[in-house]
Amino acid sequence: MSGFIIVMILVPALCSLLCWFLLADPLRQVTLALCESGEGAPFWSRAFLLLILATPLLTVLLLAPEHASASLWLDIREILKWALIGVVAQLLVLVRLVWRQVAFSRPKAAGTAIADHAGVPQ
Repeated sequence: MSGFIIVMILVPALCSLLCWFLLADPLRQVTLALCESGEGAPFWSRAFLLLILATPLLTVLLLAPEHASASLWLDIREILKWALIGVVAQLLVLVRLVWRQVAFSRPKAAGTAIADHAGVPQ
């Protein structure tokens, strides 16, 4: 039973750390690019880290079976399934957050900006 609890913590933690290893530098670059002065980038990097670490673990703790089965390998498979579902969910949230910021931070097209500046309705 104690092996089951350890697996319920280690598997999602390892999935999260792998995601952080793969995404840490690109996320840092994106947050630096999106934060105009760069002062908010550390906050957003840490918020993303907490999201990456918490989502798979929370998914496993909420949705994985509560009791160990006869086979530890079947338990690991089930826990890994829920951890990967948590990873995909967190990636979808991160992509949506970053996409919205990139879409809203793009400057207007040159013709639109000139028309807006001249007071010409479009």
